[in-house]
Amino acid sequence: MSERKLSQEDIQLLNFVERATGAAAIDVISEGNAVVFVVAKGQFGRAIGKAGANIQKLRRMMPGKEVEIVEEASDVKELLTHALSPAMIKGMEQNDKGEVLVSVDPKSKGLAIGKGGERIKRARLLAKRLFDVAEVRIL
Repeated sequence: MSERKLSQEDIQLLNFVERATGAAAIDVISEGNAVVFVVAKGQFGRAIGKAGANIQKLRRMMPGKEVEIVEEASDVKELLTHALSPAMIKGMEQNDKGEVLVSVDPKSKGLAIGKGGERIKRARLLAKRLFDVAEVRIL
């Protein structure tokens, strides 16, 4: 994993999520109206809550923000699988240029890209921040 620095605002957001959900939040990316929290491995269910109660609570507490939660991963492939969910991923390979090529089922390509390209954009940010990946491409 690459070294990352958290701002005071990032630390406050992480503490906020931990208090609101009981899940250990380890990183956050805030861009525009989107906020993506990375929670510790095994904490995803707790962060989401029973029937999505915690994620809904976070969305109510952060009006105007599109809140997402992604589980921590031990490698970039696992991270992208989490970040691009619910898209059906068929395979991934990383080339020597630092690019990760993600092959998805043609029926889930739209899910992987997301509305206006937002899901793939956030997946790229997470991959770059956490694993120093140069680019993520959907095939």
